[in-house]
Amino acid sequence: MEDECIDYQHCEMEALAAIYADTSEFTFTTAKDSRLLSGSIAVEVDTTVSESLVSMAATGTDSGGGIDWSKVRYLPSIELRFTLPGLYPLVDAPRISLSCCWLSAEALECIESRMAEIWRVEQGMCVLDSYINSLRYDLTTMAGAIQIDTKAMEEIASYDARRRRGLFEMQTYTCMICMEPQSGRHCVELGCTHVHCAQCLGGYWGMLVDEGSVWLLRCPHPGCGQSPGGDDLGRVLSAEQVQRYSLLSEQRRVDMDSSRYAWCPREGCGKWGVRDRVQDKLCVCACGYAFCVCCRRVWHGPSFCAIESRQRIMEEYRRAREEGVGLAAMEKQYGKAVLEGMLEREVAEDESLKFIEGMSTACPSCSVRIVKAYGCNHIICSQCNSHFCYLCGELIGYGDPLNHFRMAGSACFMKLLEGVLGDQTADDPL
Repeated sequence: MEDECIDYQHCEMEALAAIYADTSEFTFTTAKDSRLLSGSIAVEVDTTVSESLVSMAATGTDSGGGIDWSKVRYLPSIELRFTLPGLYPLVDAPRISLSCCWLSAEALECIESRMAEIWRVEQGMCVLDSYINSLRYDLTTMAGAIQIDTKAMEEIASYDARRRRGLFEMQTYTCMICMEPQSGRHCVELGCTHVHCAQCLGGYWGMLVDEGSVWLLRCPHPGCGQSPGGDDLGRVLSAEQVQRYSLLSEQRRVDMDSSRYAWCPREGCGKWGVRDRVQDKLCVCACGYAFCVCCRRVWHGPSFCAIESRQRIMEEYRRAREEGVGLAAMEKQYGKAVLEGMLEREVAEDESLKFIEGMSTACPSCSVRIVKAYGCNHIICSQCNSHFCYLCGELIGYGDPLNHFRMAGSACFMKLLEGVLGDQTADDPL
């Protein structure tokens, strides 16, 4: 009977070897001393079962480890190790053991019990294939016993990626850039599922990164425009290009969102900080420097920013009030009451200046304003001793300053005493 059993065993091994001929998932050896057959089979769970198991098990995990479990289709294989006694399959059951990274010890015991039941039903026949089919298709009813920890998640993600890549490389795709058919080994599938050959995509994206146009990095498939993920970039760009992309993207993010970020004003820093949620003008750079985002100086507390150039600020404030642009920002930085007070004082000063200019004449030599309360229109500047006409503001000679008022046809002819004695006539003596 033992020889008959050995024949059955060898036939079963030949059948399994034929099934797994192109893989390394099945191995077996025969012990020289005992003639016992032993081996192992790596059984991959059916994809439909895998998706169901992952979906149910992932709902109880605290963290997905950055993995989108909804897309996982392939679970690492379950290793079935066996030893065939001399009287298997006619009398004795095969001795088996199971190992798997994502099945709990309770689940493994349950599966072994199920295989024992298979043996009781099929005793006398070769049952390894039934064991394999049970592992491949019958685990959905055991979902409650399946546990996925962090380490298992990493192994599942790695295995799923390898299996997907292997299947992907076996296919042929038309590159949407060069429009040529390419083997999957030379292609890249982006997160949006569009496929391009790595050479074309790397050349296109690399050109944009080198030019600094990182905001244009999108899937080049017509009508898509989805931004690439980190894995997509790493598969077609060099490490230097990926680093440059990250740097330029960060700079663009800070520049585009000034309500949340601000660049550090310290010379040579080049870093950025996040604006404080309570003190909106406060920003602390990654280097530790705290500064005001409005005046770009060291943080001065909740007080308004110091005004350095009164004239410039007033010009900007007047323009902001007229155009309605930037007014709120200026009032937030310097204070609405402060700006309005400055504007009122400036208006008053302008009115005073206009009054002074209307009631005085500037010395043509030193420009000091002279107000004549009484006396004639021949003025001697108290600042520079220049002689000039109060009416027209022209310099008049030191030798005979009154000649200016004697010249016929002059605008000031006969007006030496105008404003003192009333209008003069041609007969009035000088």
